[in-house]
Amino acid sequence: MRGSPDVVSSLLWLFASAAHADDAVRYRPGPVGSTVAGPAAPAAAPCSPPAAWVAGPPAACDPCDEPRRGPVEVRDQYLLAHARLTLPAVSPDTLGCGVDSWRFAFAWGNTFGWRQDAPGEAPAVRDLLADGETRTFDVTWTHGVTADLDLGVRVPLQWRGGGVLDDLIDTFHEVTSFITLDNDRPDFDTDRFRIQGTLDDGSTFSADDRKGLALGNVEGIAKWRFVDGGRDATSWALVARATAPTGGEPFDAGGVEAGAQVVGARRVGRAFDAFWGAGGTWWSEESYDGMRYEPWRAHVFGALEWRPSHGLSLIVETDYATSLLSDVARWKGFHWYLNVGAKIDVGPGATLELGFTENLVDQQATADVVGYFGLELRR
Repeated sequence: MRGSPDVVSSLLWLFASAAHADDAVRYRPGPVGSTVAGPAAPAAAPCSPPAAWVAGPPAACDPCDEPRRGPVEVRDQYLLAHARLTLPAVSPDTLGCGVDSWRFAFAWGNTFGWRQDAPGEAPAVRDLLADGETRTFDVTWTHGVTADLDLGVRVPLQWRGGGVLDDLIDTFHEVTSFITLDNDRPDFDTDRFRIQGTLDDGSTFSADDRKGLALGNVEGIAKWRFVDGGRDATSWALVARATAPTGGEPFDAGGVEAGAQVVGARRVGRAFDAFWGAGGTWWSEESYDGMRYEPWRAHVFGALEWRPSHGLSLIVETDYATSLLSDVARWKGFHWYLNVGAKIDVGPGATLELGFTENLVDQQATADVVGYFGLELRR
């Protein structure tokens, strides 16, 4: 008896999947024109893009069996950390041999933090006022050199200034006052840019005139997956980053910055994956905007991804970093954020990324709110 075209297509796909059982499950959406990557090259060998790709399964497949998409890679948009290297949450999964990724991302953050003897514009003592908005548009290109090694470059275009969000955020805090704090925003001027305060030695500093648009530090990225746990076991990777001092004023932090993370992931149940990581950053140039920065910072994160439907991942993630500054009076700030995001497959090899960040502790030393939008294209 002759089978229908749908039955024949399904049987062909199942046969192709069985032929490459070890490599049929990838942890990222595949190249343009496919949803399942072909067989991987040996880990240490250079590779070329495969000549043909196995067709994907029918669109009605179980979303629990889809590749995990990983955390939304949001950088710290806190006004005083904006120009420095920070470590995002990342997946240990690599692109695959010969695959290229282009990510176009935009982040918009608002910071309002103060340490002074009384709220308002005329305190007797002002240890720190960080008030303004940040915007970052960045392009990241990554190439799968081998099955377990990715290399990439990130180029950011950054802006900081007074912005336009203060009144909107004040209204949000009024409406949600039962769960959020307004940090006495109504006592301060709105939509102004201020970075000013007092150092431990009693001298004052101000970077109020250092605002505008410029290129940030170009960043090189390497990811080596040293344990490939497959679909159900734990995968591990080492992620290294280094920047060149390409930033223009006001993002001319200078010097070299480097960072490294050990990251892992494991499937949890049918529709969930857990991610975690720990690492740190080092800055060769400690002075910037009239303040001294801690040369070493530790970073940790944890994330959970849920795939509730076909082509969709919802991600909740939290990250923590140690103190940023070393010589600002009464500075005790560490950074702890909650990031909520989504990744949506919008076409072959194309994924839309959305994210929202809220600070969990110490409003005086973290970004108040951050919105994120990204589009990743793979081929």
